Amino acid sequence: MIKIVCITTHEGAELVADILYEFSRSGVTILDKEDVAELWNSTLVFDYLEDDVLDRPEEVSVIGYYEGDYSEISDDLEKKINDLRDRVSYPILLSAEEVKDADWTEDWKSFYEIIRVGEFEVVPVWKQEEATDGIVVLIDPGAAFGTGEHESTRLCLSLLSDIVVTGKKVIDTGCGSGILGIAALKKGAKEVLFRDIDESALNNLRENIRLNGVSGVVECASLLEGIEKPIDLVLANITADILSRMTNAGDVVKSGGYLIMSGIIDKYAPDLIEQYRGMGFDLVREETDGIWKGLLMRKK
Repeated sequence: MIKIVCITTHEGAELVADILYEFSRSGVTILDKEDVAELWNSTLVFDYLEDDVLDRPEEVSVIGYYEGDYSEISDDLEKKINDLRDRVSYPILLSAEEVKDADWTEDWKSFYEIIRVGEFEVVPVWKQEEATDGIVVLIDPGAAFGTGEHESTRLCLSLLSDIVVTGKKVIDTGCGSGILGIAALKKGAKEVLFRDIDESALNNLRENIRLNGVSGVVECASLLEGIEKPIDLVLANITADILSRMTNAGDVVKSGGYLIMSGIIDKYAPDLIEQYRGMGFDLVREETDGIWKGLLMRKK
């Protein structure tokens, strides 16, 4: 397999990617810190970024893979890149190297381990034979929409272990790969509504639902918008700023029902707790993992 790399600028990345798409059946990856910076400055803001994310080099890497002999495409590829160079002012540096198929198809799996939290085990599908006696949630983490490794997911699973969900109606909002909702179903929940605004994440979710042999309703929707029937439990592993917009939670969660939230940086937790107390919730339990907080709240 041939790894093709073009070093260019933020302005040139999409045009270069369009060229590489013609040759790479495995898709194209763009590594561009400006994309992160734009997201950071948008309304879809995250609570936290690793310190070095915005300190990455200004250059942009556009990467594709060709399954075959590079000589089969080299002339055509180089011509298209040269034609683009003639039309633009930014640099485009092209390189190619052979990599082992195993490096591409298998080595990434070594980064994923079984995550054991409370009564749950989040298990990559290729490691299912290594699962023990917990409630097993199988995942296919190829798309990485949530693998159970993040502290906030572990906090939610820990809090979910503490409550009874058998026969309950649940919403997993901002569900990503669906780990939390699937965990609730496998613990005995009657039904789960999965919600996310990212269609790509929902595709990954549907595959994970199939892997686990469970069923649920999947919606491309935001937070608790449009929910009218009372719910026993809401699972929301998002970020504090997004959670603060879930202003109808007090109307959605029935009296005696629960709300589990995480994705909350510790310094934002007190204000969020007070906001939800104002909606009729009591704080039952608070857990910490590093800078992250998980909250278990009960509706009065």
